[in-house]
Amino acid sequence: MPEISIIVRTKNEESWIGHCLEMIYEQDFKSFEVILVDNASSDNTIQIAKRFPVDLILNIDKFLPGKALNKGILASSGNYIVCISAHCIPKNIDWLSTLYKNFESDEQLAGVYGRQLPLSYTSDVDKRDLLIVFGRDRRTQMKDYFFHNANSMLRRDIWEKFPFDEVVTNIEDRVWGKAVVSAGYHIVYDPDAAVYHYHGLHQENTKGRARGVVSIIEQIDQDVTNALPNSLKPEVANIVAIIPFQGKIKLGTKDYKLLLKAIIELKQSKYVKKIYLVSIEGEFSKQFEIEWIDRSTIADEDTLALDHLLQKCLESIESTGEFPQSVLYVNYDYLNRPEHIFDELIFDAQYKGYDTVFSGYLDYKHYWLKNENDDYHQTDDSMKARSDMQPVYRALYGLGCLTSSAIVRKGKIIGGKIGILPIQDFNATLRLRDFENPTNDDQTISLKALSNILLEISK
Repeated sequence: MPEISIIVRTKNEESWIGHCLEMIYEQDFKSFEVILVDNASSDNTIQIAKRFPVDLILNIDKFLPGKALNKGILASSGNYIVCISAHCIPKNIDWLSTLYKNFESDEQLAGVYGRQLPLSYTSDVDKRDLLIVFGRDRRTQMKDYFFHNANSMLRRDIWEKFPFDEVVTNIEDRVWGKAVVSAGYHIVYDPDAAVYHYHGLHQENTKGRARGVVSIIEQIDQDVTNALPNSLKPEVANIVAIIPFQGKIKLGTKDYKLLLKAIIELKQSKYVKKIYLVSIEGEFSKQFEIEWIDRSTIADEDTLALDHLLQKCLESIESTGEFPQSVLYVNYDYLNRPEHIFDELIFDAQYKGYDTVFSGYLDYKHYWLKNENDDYHQTDDSMKARSDMQPVYRALYGLGCLTSSAIVRKGKIIGGKIGILPIQDFNATLRLRDFENPTNDDQTISLKALSNILLEISK
């Protein structure tokens, strides 16, 4: 029988559950079972959880925090119960053993809860609250009944006397803490049993005031205010690149040279784990030791919109047992891709929490739009100087667009929290088709510039 039962509550946690379970199964304390209590998730939470040896998955339709925990505990068998939120990630592999050792020779200890650390991109309000509430000193609470079930452990025999309240819609942990402290037991806070927790405790504070407090805390606690769990770091995250190609790849053509250039640039990335070429031929992929997705096996591939094509490609990748965290879309026909752009996109996504991040050309020009009545209006009706204008961003998706698999899986390339990597070099906006189908009259200069670029590629 396991000594510890770990109860994980979930509701559409596909972005977090894998990271949470990965660290749970890395723990140095091995006598435990994992029970997942899912509140009708409509995303891939359950599918991802099933990649791990979870002992039991329970389903509930109406979520009440105490009721969900009680249901999970009733189905468990451990002498000690751990409650952890699906979007919490244990910091270290001794997280579980650290919680457990607090109960040695302390019969009056009802429960212990651990530290909660923000991520680098946690909001100022939430970061401030987490760092203020969860300090560095261990303490025993004889009267204070604060308790937090995002990261906690309690004794089963105490729970049998004091089950969680099944009526309250939140703070069931503090209601339970009040009951056990009033009965003469005590609670321990152990900062060494830490988890990363994206969400904070309070969400109705002034952002300006929060920023002021956080700026001071960040100077003092730099080791935690800009931290990420290992599996979310750019060098560890599973990022794959996808390059679609239509038609046959012909040796020596402009398309061939630019495709080769894009692959070389991707191979120079520190963070891209695999490169997938989507084409009707596989020989090119073998030649350059990259992965291949047979485009001819994708239904209606020649008429599919890009976002649906990427969705089909991701399905193909996942069918092989490979589960990338994010997909980097690359259009090979950009002529002047900025150096290290792929790694910059990935770094921004991981450290700023973007679901989608793409390149955008920074433009300060004046633009006019025409409505359905053929009337014109300015996007900015002033004549401000460049320095005073709010710029627009011209999306350059093909230069590099990184999107979380959760978004791509829904048939979207753009979604969730959006980030834009500013590009100020106009040359980075140039594509092969701009020269083959020029929109200006200066075709001589265009063809000369293209010739120079292809000459450099040939070298």
